Amino acid sequence: MNKLLQLFVATMMIVIMMGLEACEKAVFIEQQEKKPIEGNVIIRASLYNIVPFETRAVQSVADFSTNLQFVLFQNGAKVKAVTQKRADDNYGEIGLTLNAGTYQLLVLAHSSTGNPSVANPEFIQFTNSIGFSDTFYYYGDIEVTGEQTTYDIRLQRATSMVRVIIQDAIPSEVKTIRLFYTGESGVFNAVTGMGGTVNSQQSIVFDVEGQAAPLTLCAYTFLRDETGSLNMTISARDANNDVKFEKTLANSPKKNHMVTEYSGKLFTEPGNKSDDVEFSLTAETEWDVYQRCEFEE
Repeated sequence: MNKLLQLFVATMMIVIMMGLEACEKAVFIEQQEKKPIEGNVIIRASLYNIVPFETRAVQSVADFSTNLQFVLFQNGAKVKAVTQKRADDNYGEIGLTLNAGTYQLLVLAHSSTGNPSVANPEFIQFTNSIGFSDTFYYYGDIEVTGEQTTYDIRLQRATSMVRVIIQDAIPSEVKTIRLFYTGESGVFNAVTGMGGTVNSQQSIVFDVEGQAAPLTLCAYTFLRDETGSLNMTISARDANNDVKFEKTLANSPKKNHMVTEYSGKLFTEPGNKSDDVEFSLTAETEWDVYQRCEFEE
């Protein structure tokens, strides 16, 4: 009986050891799935926290964007382009094999549903179909030699924002709110850090069904300069896309990389006109990267 027990124990120990070995092999294989960065040029993008210089900290681009574009130019021609999604391995870091020489590097970080077209560094076009989001960028020269070189790139903000805070309760008939704004550009110029010469009409639609007040909505744009003004129309619409309430905010002040904030009541009481509703300009504020809108990721 003792011999049978000893044989049983020995057999179980062998089975357990084989199981542990199999688990170790599985873990080892899983760890090898992530590919190393290769190439003679390694580019790593991160973001400076937009706060006073003495307290700045470097932040991961994954915290503030869902899409990255790395584009290299040489002698005015595009020579390489790499795109990344936030779910990709090594988001914010790429490896390239390039011939020796001087290149112009453009890096864009944004959260639009698609990537803008990049004809050249001075004409980066976003459209209503892909959407406008908070956008960060880097543009500058890199020198490539025969040795492997790592470039740690720090991105800066490209966009300005108009933030609208609706203070009154949203009527049940209102399903969407549309922000339509003019006066600035959907094209970004990475050389100047300002909007391009194209004067575009930009819009964004928010699904607000079931949302409670106060409701914060944000519109992003690229300022062509700091003169003139922005004009925005806020329209609340029903399920048939018919306008039920509307308000125009004319002559909004502009300041690059800043927030212009309006706060007020949009939905009029019976017998009143939408034009009677007042929105107050409450702030032109410095904009740190932690400020988020309700409809942002």
